[in-house]
Amino acid sequence: MEEGKISKESRHGSANNSRDREQDLLYDPNVATSSHAEQAITLASTMSSGTLSTISVKSSGHPYGSFVTYIIYRNNPIFLISDLAEHTKNLESDSKASLMISEIGEGNPLALGRLTLVGECKKMPRESFDLMKEKFVEKHPSSSYYVDYTDFSFFELKVASIRYIGGFGRMSWIDEGEWIDVKPDPLISSAQDIITHMNDDHSDALLLYCQNMSKAVDATEAVMTAIDRYGFEMSATTSLGQRPIRLAFTNEVSSPDEARKELVTMVKRARELSKK
Repeated sequence: MEEGKISKESRHGSANNSRDREQDLLYDPNVATSSHAEQAITLASTMSSGTLSTISVKSSGHPYGSFVTYIIYRNNPIFLISDLAEHTKNLESDSKASLMISEIGEGNPLALGRLTLVGECKKMPRESFDLMKEKFVEKHPSSSYYVDYTDFSFFELKVASIRYIGGFGRMSWIDEGEWIDVKPDPLISSAQDIITHMNDDHSDALLLYCQNMSKAVDATEAVMTAIDRYGFEMSATTSLGQRPIRLAFTNEVSSPDEARKELVTMVKRARELSKK
């Protein structure tokens, strides 16, 4: 891999197994997409709650799951938890823990993304309190009512192992070295607005993309389902039913304005192709 370039893993299957051969992709399976590490940190940064599993003191070392809120700081989850909580007692006895984070959406929940972060979870030093307080309250405004209570402390899960599942057929263990420096997608806060805008106001452009820049030439309808720094995804209505389509930008984007320019350039190209 060239220095400075990001490794991009295909999130979709190729025609190498029987299930894929039954339903070949209608676009290039090697299209640029984010790596599993990028998808995982974006999901972790988007969500704000999950299931913290600790080693139970009361139940003789069995896993104990509890609902928690968190923030991501330096790619590690940070929790604000009370001394009275069962999971806090567990962590004080054994710092081994994991956090499961799940994407929220409609349809089959097993088709949605999720990840599990595994490591040692320990109380943070008092000198880090002011910084953690600022960041935690920014993400969780309601925590301002109890963040200064003396029985609440910040705990950090230092991630040592990462399991990511992006849906059916998309899963991997992410290398710890890759996780340390990976950044969330820059469109993380604007992606849904872009998706809504494209579906509400530019459905004709989405159909042009499918018909002229993929194999979904008989598509009758298309909706955008995702967008990231490398490109975007659609669900196309075809004679074969609903089929996923992913197209890549010519240039990697870092802002909504750059994404808009890429989308405009691509629709111009799709119109040109439709005339040939």
